[in-house]
Amino acid sequence: MAKNNKKRKWIKYLIIILVLLYGASHFIFNNKIDKNKINVRLYIDTSDEVSKGKLQVNWKYLAAIDAVRYKNDFTKVNSKDLKELANKFIINDKGKYRLKDIDEVLDKLFFNEKDKKKVYSYLEELKYIGLVSKNLKEGSANRKFINKLTPEAINLYKKYKILPSVTIAQAALESNWGKSKLASKANNLFGIKADKSWTGKAVTMETKEFYDKVINDKFRAYKDIDKSLQDYGKFLSENQRYKKYGVFLSNHYIEQAQAIEKSGYSTIENEDGEKIYARLLIHIIKENDLQIIDNKAEIGYY
Repeated sequence: MAKNNKKRKWIKYLIIILVLLYGASHFIFNNKIDKNKINVRLYIDTSDEVSKGKLQVNWKYLAAIDAVRYKNDFTKVNSKDLKELANKFIINDKGKYRLKDIDEVLDKLFFNEKDKKKVYSYLEELKYIGLVSKNLKEGSANRKFINKLTPEAINLYKKYKILPSVTIAQAALESNWGKSKLASKANNLFGIKADKSWTGKAVTMETKEFYDKVINDKFRAYKDIDKSLQDYGKFLSENQRYKKYGVFLSNHYIEQAQAIEKSGYSTIENEDGEKIYARLLIHIIKENDLQIIDNKAEIGYY
């Protein structure tokens, strides 16, 4: 009888332990965002759709909020609700747009302090998640290049309204992420030629433009990459064709990339004779989450 009681006692303890372990694992699971179930492209595309002609919404804010309101079940996400959420981040004041801080939106959604903490925790987890997550890792070549250019790209935005994402994407495309001969020897990230108006140093060299076209010409040479960035901003702002096509009036990277293409910065075409410069820039921006930098610049975090 005593043995049976002892056995039942151990079974009872075992059940309690199993229940506690299940509860702990359930708690941990629900406090970690289910990264594999997030439709990253849907979040990016929806953010872009709502942002066009306005200001850039941060797609990761939407994903983190959805993780809380749908309790990590991303199968419940639908386009209509996602657009409504994205629109909550934009205020239209008589045609002038302003971005709301995430705290403003969380308050509007009546999130309590516990849920707010979850949102911020999920945002940390989403930091290195994107269309091409390996590009977002701090040690990656892309991220090092982006981090190096970001401070001056922000300055150009404040001075000329050239979006940081577009500046960095152009630098990446024109210089093959800083690895071209022109970038290495002359700190020229944008392939800007040394025409008659240029009074600074110049180099004559053969270089690959857009990875496949070989050209041989005089190019501007700079002391460092910051000087290259500054001259790029000055070059665009002083050239009337960029104003004509609305480059500096564009608040969204897709529109600004298209305006730069229309302005004739590049005439690169694909095999079908279609202009693809804007498409290449947009591709780089999306794959490297550069639009997140635009969001932070436009909301005034920098």
